[in-house]
Amino acid sequence: MDCVIFLLVLITIYYAENLAENGVIKEQAPHVKVNQKPNGVHEDHSAQKEESYMTLSGHRAGEAAIVYEHGADIEALMPKLRRSDYFTEPRIQELAAKERAKPGFCRHVKDFVVGRHGYGSIKFSGETDVRRLDLESLVQFNNREVIVYMDDSKKPPVGQGLNKPAEVTLLNIKCFDKKTGRQFTEGPKIEKYKEMLKRKAEDQGAEFVSYDPVKGEWKFRVNHFSKYMLEEEEEDRAAQAAEDC
Repeated sequence: MDCVIFLLVLITIYYAENLAENGVIKEQAPHVKVNQKPNGVHEDHSAQKEESYMTLSGHRAGEAAIVYEHGADIEALMPKLRRSDYFTEPRIQELAAKERAKPGFCRHVKDFVVGRHGYGSIKFSGETDVRRLDLESLVQFNNREVIVYMDDSKKPPVGQGLNKPAEVTLLNIKCFDKKTGRQFTEGPKIEKYKEMLKRKAEDQGAEFVSYDPVKGEWKFRVNHFSKYMLEEEEEDRAAQAAEDC
């Protein structure tokens, strides 16, 4: 009987050791560590889950704020032109779209154009930084006249801002017979008129490009900006010369 009891004890010890080695008896230890901090204070898993949710929500809100601020910044970068009779090429809406797609685009706008319907336009050569330009205060078109930087004290050095090489087109430059009101579109009178326009361009430090007598378009190039125009007196002298030819 004693031998049987002894054998049962040995068998019990053997199975106990095997169970311990296989992790069956120690199964509860990791569970205690998961639910209990080192100092014995239990973690609140519901709070942890809520904190994770709040962090995720805050991140999304932050992303939305970044998108909103970036959009607001783009609007602030755009050149200002409120008058409906003035225009730009590309249009300001297109500039904003390109700036969104490619940040920095508005620092290097190629062949930027500012104009006024029925009066003329300016195509700035090369790349122009158009960010935050108040075009309405910087560019003024009048009848057969364009002025850039009306206030000379605010004009930047040559090559900076809009004080740079450009091609100017002035409209309403037509050759009329002062007596009959008939418009000349060809012939000797137009040649005389074109010569007058060439001299006028040179007198203002510009380079004559072309003249379209039908459309009344006078194009010339400038290296920098001040005021360029065709005065009534000049046109009258040209008309008189044409009458004498």
